[in-house]
Amino acid sequence: MVGFVSSAGMETVTHVVPGADGELISVEEFGAPDGKPVLVHPGSPGSRRLFRPDAELAARRYGLRLLSYDRPGYRGRPRREGRRIADAAADVRSLAAALGIERLGMWGFSGGGSYALACAAVLPELVTGAAVFAGFAPYGAPGLDFCAGTTPEFAHEVELFFTDRETAREHWKQDADRLLATLGTPEGWVARWGDAAGTDDARSWPVARHLAAIMRDSLSDGDDAWWDDWAATLTPWGCDPTSIRVPVRLWHGVHDRAVPIVNGRWLAAHVPGIVAHLIDSADHTNVEHDNREAAYAWLSELS
Repeated sequence: MVGFVSSAGMETVTHVVPGADGELISVEEFGAPDGKPVLVHPGSPGSRRLFRPDAELAARRYGLRLLSYDRPGYRGRPRREGRRIADAAADVRSLAAALGIERLGMWGFSGGGSYALACAAVLPELVTGAAVFAGFAPYGAPGLDFCAGTTPEFAHEVELFFTDRETAREHWKQDADRLLATLGTPEGWVARWGDAAGTDDARSWPVARHLAAIMRDSLSDGDDAWWDDWAATLTPWGCDPTSIRVPVRLWHGVHDRAVPIVNGRWLAAHVPGIVAHLIDSADHTNVEHDNREAAYAWLSELS
């Protein structure tokens, strides 16, 4: 479904709904109430904050109603230590029921991609399909060299997680403090992008302001939720992505160093029926932005 639906007068709405265990979950929504719902799983660290220009585009051109929520530990939500990737399915089932949603699409970027895949695997009666950008494959999956193509620092953190958890946890806290100090401001993002800043829409000032706000949302109260995301990524997911039976589309940049392309290649080879776009011109910064309209159009056609 591709039409041109006016988004004039639409505002971001925040719902507070009961979770599976009775706790309250904050859900952000943008789009017409009768739009086709798509749940956005934010990256890690992340928050429910939607990027307004993308939400407007999804609503206006593709008739989509974007929703996003905070995983446990983020933005004041109680932490759920030891949570697994697949545990997100209970939250999604609960929020869909609370909002009267019978079918919805999944959207996941970076660390959020695993949660989108898990919901596709666990909730086929609810999920119409999953659009995944630069998502991880399960650590320890047969044939996956998880650290291939990444930085030595990343590989060292993975090693420490399994050999010296206490030191790994302290390193993580130090990294969180450093990220909040630098990337909690738009200027920090522009400095991170270097000469590429301002060369495309994915490295623009509006994006820098949005990403800085997400950093403040997700790390101002501590790094427990970010650590829990990391632990969930490196331990068994609680579901099997090779069992997915709903449509999946994947976009992954060949030059991605944050989530190396080996992850995309593994998913492309093992998720049944997946349509994968492994893009030579893309990296972690621009793969979602450059392909969002293709994903919106695809999700708008699912039922």
